[in-house]
Amino acid sequence: MSAVSLKVLDFNKDSFETKSYNLPTLEVKSAKSVAYVIRWQLARRRAGSAKTKTMAEVSGTTAKPWKQKGTGRARQGSRRSVQFVGGRTCHGPMPRSFDFTMPKKIIDLALADALRFKIKDNKVAVFEGSPKIVKTNKIYDLLKKNGFEKVLFVYNEKNENLTKSIRNIKNVKAIEGKALNVYDILNYDHVIVENNLIETKIIKAIE
Repeated sequence: MSAVSLKVLDFNKDSFETKSYNLPTLEVKSAKSVAYVIRWQLARRRAGSAKTKTMAEVSGTTAKPWKQKGTGRARQGSRRSVQFVGGRTCHGPMPRSFDFTMPKKIIDLALADALRFKIKDNKVAVFEGSPKIVKTNKIYDLLKKNGFEKVLFVYNEKNENLTKSIRNIKNVKAIEGKALNVYDILNYDHVIVENNLIETKIIKAIE
C-alpha cells in the first residue's frame, strides 16, 4: 500500500480539495489485456446486420434468358444470377454476431490495469455526496474551472440529481459502479468516483 493524493469534489461546498488514500501498488501487470478487452467490448457493440440478397430473395423473372444452344452466347440459367445487373451478390455479408468469448480473469486484469493507468496519471478524482438540486451550469463551471473536460462519473447507487445535472454536458457521462468497464475508463480523460466506491470497487479491483 502507498499513499496517493486524489482530488475530492464536495458538491455541498462546490469545490475540490486534496485527500490522501492508501492504495495498492500501481504497477501495470498486462497492457495487452487492456487491448484485448477493448477489442472484445467494441466487437460486442457491432450490430452485425449487414446483408446481401441471395438468389431466392432477388426479384425478377425465373425464365431462362435464352435457349441453351444455337445463339452463340454463353449458356445462362437465370437473369438473377450474379453476373447480371440486379442479380444476387456472390459471397456477400450475412447477419452475424461479432462477439467472442473473453475469460473473466482477463477482464478483471484489464480493468485493474486501466485504473492503474489513470491513477498514475493523476486522472482519478473522488466526489462526496450528491447535488441537492439539479444545476447543470454549476457543475459545468466547476468542472471547467478545475480542468475536467472529458469526465466519467462513477456512482455507487442510483443518483438522479447527479445524472440529471450532467446529462446535457458534452463529453460527461455517469455510470453505476457495477457497470464500470475498461473502454469507458480509457475513453474519458478523467474518472470521478463516488467516495464509498474507493474501497469496495477501486482498491478491490487493483489489489
